[in-house]
Amino acid sequence: MRILLGLFWALVGGVMGFMVGAGGAAAYASVSNMSGREGARGYFVVGFGLVGAIVGIITAIVRYGRSAPKGQGAAYTGSGVAGIVGLAAVIVLSVWAYMQLIEKPLEYGNAQANLEMEFRVSTADIPTTATGDWLNVEVQTAKTRPVGDVGWSSRRVEGDRTIVPVVQGPLYRAGSRVIVVSIGDQQVESFMPPMKRTPDPNADWSEWYRPRSVEPPYGVTPKAPLKAVLELRYRVRAWGE
Repeated sequence: MRILLGLFWALVGGVMGFMVGAGGAAAYASVSNMSGREGARGYFVVGFGLVGAIVGIITAIVRYGRSAPKGQGAAYTGSGVAGIVGLAAVIVLSVWAYMQLIEKPLEYGNAQANLEMEFRVSTADIPTTATGDWLNVEVQTAKTRPVGDVGWSSRRVEGDRTIVPVVQGPLYRAGSRVIVVSIGDQQVESFMPPMKRTPDPNADWSEWYRPRSVEPPYGVTPKAPLKAVLELRYRVRAWGE
């Protein structure tokens, strides 16, 4: 309880100090006709406001210590400091967690990266009239749904199977990714390969994975149970490599 009370004192002191510092700086900037070019006046006001906040916090903690019963001033002062340190730790940890969870394009050094995929399918399962629109690929995260570029013209045949390359970039950092593949108007296959939030850009191709689920297109009722036709493997490569 004493730590919370000390934190309250410190916060009040910080707010008051910021207001006094920023207000004084704003008044000075107005009287002196300080230039506002490139935000100079704003930086000046905020800078003095922060200095005032620091002074206000220190002053409030000292006064909190002096308000303590006789012989407990140091303990009260320490409680105030502990409250501020605890609040700062919570803020730092919250910012760190946010930065870890935020979805944004991955960067390796100064380069972003592509997710390179290959889909393996029995050649007999590909319609003779199939074109590049036969496969549509999305790499879905909690907040993004980027589309993969299907290299239909670069497909190759290995034995009785056809390998179709797909590239999606830039790859987003995410806690989980679902690779959703629409196969013409036939079915939708979803893959959830074990991929790290920040995959290794130097790792070789993964093993082949089968889809986690196979569903009919939206609004379509299949006449027979659907069977998976695709397999997926992937790797990550930084741009320029």
